[in-house]
Amino acid sequence: MARVLFLGGAGAMARSAIASSFSFSSVNEVIIADRDGTAAARAAAAFGGRARALQLDILDAPEMARALEGVDAVVNCAGPFYRIGMPALDAAIAAGRTYLDICDDWEPTLEMLARDGEARTRGVTALIGMGALPGVTNLLAVAAARGMDRVETIITGWNLDAGSAESVLDAERNAGGGSMAAVQHWLHQLTGTISVWRLGRKTSVKPFAREVLAAPDLKKRPAFLVGHPEPLTLPHRFPGIEHARNVMVLPRRDLAVVRALAGRVERGAITLDAAARLLLAPRKLDLWTKLKSAFGALLDQALPLAPFPPLFAVVRGSCNGQLVARTAWVNRLPPPGMAGATGVPLAVALKLALSGRLARSGVITPEEAFDPDVFFEEFAQRCTPELGPLLHVSGDQAVRP
Repeated sequence: MARVLFLGGAGAMARSAIASSFSFSSVNEVIIADRDGTAAARAAAAFGGRARALQLDILDAPEMARALEGVDAVVNCAGPFYRIGMPALDAAIAAGRTYLDICDDWEPTLEMLARDGEARTRGVTALIGMGALPGVTNLLAVAAARGMDRVETIITGWNLDAGSAESVLDAERNAGGGSMAAVQHWLHQLTGTISVWRLGRKTSVKPFAREVLAAPDLKKRPAFLVGHPEPLTLPHRFPGIEHARNVMVLPRRDLAVVRALAGRVERGAITLDAAARLLLAPRKLDLWTKLKSAFGALLDQALPLAPFPPLFAVVRGSCNGQLVARTAWVNRLPPPGMAGATGVPLAVALKLALSGRLARSGVITPEEAFDPDVFFEEFAQRCTPELGPLLHVSGDQAVRP
């Protein structure tokens, strides 16, 4: 029976993970830690006394050390990870505690992976980036690549277009589930330069580059480059890979707003925090951005684009001497919205970690941690109930060299 500390535990993604964790026989105590003690207390009370609250500043090293005393695992949902990730991981390694997080920034991911040797020496297992993306997307890439002789290209991505008048971003705003840290992360990954894997090495490029995804079993759909950890971690799982990148699919109206806000951040006209607040409250946008969004909405209505799955991976490589492409995706996600899509995979990983089913000690990523079949079997039990399998992997489609 385990005692688990949740950092950023008052947030929506952490609450989703905690709710799932209470169904595990391996978890007998949950501590909800948050910088906002009042929010932590409210979150703990919502679970009917099954959790206790703790006010905690992750950046206060002595305070963190005390919080880790007597716990078996620490689950980090506090963000943004380019500020919080390394201090939390270092504290967990120093205390010798199992660690899991939903780190979705590529810069701290590289720093975290550099702690692998220290974690192994201390016998600590630290699973980083175990949410929807990265997390589920990494495992989709492994599922799609299974049986290939060599992997040449991996494209991971997510779809913010719900295929209706309301986009996924609209749903998050209307439900009050929009996470400030998640939106800050998103905009941060759309400014400056980002890292991808190109011609067998890490390369800096600009975000928003457009490509048309031609994926097996799916109609063509434009997608846009965005910074993320997957392109930098998957090459460790697939040595010799030539290209890896991460993309987003979203309605034209949302693309117009996000591009405009990211541009203003880059020019220094607005802070990242202010841009994130505007994205969550679009009525406060300037007139020009609103007009561009309205024009995009008209295009969405007049020229609707082909539907796309919520999370996906496209893999190209060789199989039996032929160059082929495959697509893997999930047909549904856990409710509610972004919180469930991110928190539930984390909870599933926690269950597997506490049962000793992680691959090894050290700092590891989702594609290293599990067999996809093991993970998706657990994950499917917590997704929206619909007919048909959760996971789809296409057949081979021959492609030109």
